[in-house]
Amino acid sequence: VVSPFTSLDLSLTAVTDVLKEGRCALASALSSYKFMIMYGQVETMNQVMNAYFRITFADWNWVFMDGIWLITLAFTLSLARPAVRLSPKRPTSSLLGPQTMCSVLGVLFLNYLFTILALIALFGADWFSCRKWNSDDVSNVLTIGDNYESSVIFLVTGYQYISSAMAFNFGYTHRAGWFRNYWFVFFAMLWSAIHFIATLVPSELSCLFRVNCSNEDVVRAVTDVAQPIQNLYNTTLMPVNFRWLLACLMVSNLVLNVGWDYFIVYGPVGEKIASSYKKRKNAPPVIDDLSAQLIP
Repeated sequence: VVSPFTSLDLSLTAVTDVLKEGRCALASALSSYKFMIMYGQVETMNQVMNAYFRITFADWNWVFMDGIWLITLAFTLSLARPAVRLSPKRPTSSLLGPQTMCSVLGVLFLNYLFTILALIALFGADWFSCRKWNSDDVSNVLTIGDNYESSVIFLVTGYQYISSAMAFNFGYTHRAGWFRNYWFVFFAMLWSAIHFIATLVPSELSCLFRVNCSNEDVVRAVTDVAQPIQNLYNTTLMPVNFRWLLACLMVSNLVLNVGWDYFIVYGPVGEKIASSYKKRKNAPPVIDDLSAQLIP
């Protein structure tokens, strides 16, 4: 941040350079903060639903959610460059301010909503009525992950890690355009492609997550050899039309997450709320009438 003042090019433009770098660093820190909050909330939702259905995810699912996706997206979110022009307003610095909370709570609500919609679609499907998971034995986690409930929950909520990070990557007026955060865009596109391929195309890649998988394509787990599908049907394949329905739900979730953060929170509505909050915060204290009468 202070490098412009220590360079050999002594110029007053160093002041604006420091301000742009500092505001970008603050905005990037809050973006990473919001992503980590969203990660914890989605993870909690996953754990609650898994406990309710008495299921869990496969080993590689947890590796991607808690390791690969989290580390790559959280780290690259902070690599955004500063905006070319200095904004007339500074970014918010409040972790619990209205702008930060509206951003997080709005995306969280949308994530919960689309998870519920996906489960409603699953339980309303005719092909699923005779394939509900009804095992009460949870003693072996390796045998309770091959079911359609865990497949749908993983596919929808797993992509919410990626879509939430994409919504928080927008720089607005303090960071450069989202496409200039090249490493983040690369990883977001890579994980999105893998996720949609696993959703739509049955293959060894989808079997890595134990979704859309049959015994012919099973792959090695993280801590064990390749195990056959542990259910009565020896498969977790879903009908093609239902796979496309899940893909449409994930894309809609992404679009609304981005739209909420870009157009509502940091758009005209958000600007109005932020300005009114600052006016109340900076308003001078009102002197009580009785106190004013006692002052000579």
